[in-house]
Amino acid sequence: MNYIKIDKTIKKALYLQIKDSIEDAIKKGALTDNDRLPTESELCDVFGISDIVVKNAYKLLVKQGLIIRVQGSGTFVSTRKVFKFPLGGFDRLSNFSSYTYHSKSKRVILFDIAKDDEMVKTTLGLSDQTSYFVAKYIVFIENAEVLMQTLYLSQAKFPDLSIHDIEQHNLVELLQSRFPYGIKRVKNGFSPVNLTSSEALLLNTYKHAAAHKVRTVVHYKHDLPIAFIETLFLGQYTQFEVILG
Repeated sequence: MNYIKIDKTIKKALYLQIKDSIEDAIKKGALTDNDRLPTESELCDVFGISDIVVKNAYKLLVKQGLIIRVQGSGTFVSTRKVFKFPLGGFDRLSNFSSYTYHSKSKRVILFDIAKDDEMVKTTLGLSDQTSYFVAKYIVFIENAEVLMQTLYLSQAKFPDLSIHDIEQHNLVELLQSRFPYGIKRVKNGFSPVNLTSSEALLLNTYKHAAAHKVRTVVHYKHDLPIAFIETLFLGQYTQFEVILG
């Protein structure tokens, strides 16, 4: 809170002094994305001002797109860019060649073998005792956590798959080069969700932030499922585009 300066001896409105102090702190890097700002009561207590002063200051900062107010959670700096993605092709999200952004990377945070999720097994058409690989990774664009994907692949269909395969290849490369499969059809399902505490932590955002969940099933020959992907996009920082032609 020490980045806020109020001078009650001058004519400049108090709410503008608060607004300008926070805006200046953001520009200088003293405040960065997702930093929590003081509550109205905290500011009122420290500076001996009314809550309407703080409300007006925060209202202007929200209008400028510099902060967000989350009911039940607080007020946060919001300086991430909004990233645009084509509406479709979610099987290719880790293939950065089509992105126009300067900096892109993928960080694998989990690679495991499991067999206990009935929804995953049903989606992939697996029997009760069949195991599958689970790979979870974060996609960064221009050093910002933009999305998280969880990839499920049948262990029987992808023998000797390793974490290095996931780190070095996108799904299209795995299906067309590393393993003898291809892509015949891709089916996507969208749903709005709120992030869990752990998901919010991984995506460096606030608890229960709104997100887009996209469930993608990739089919190969004979229209059989070969891969299942769950993608979480940060709702506030994502726009989808429909590309015609």
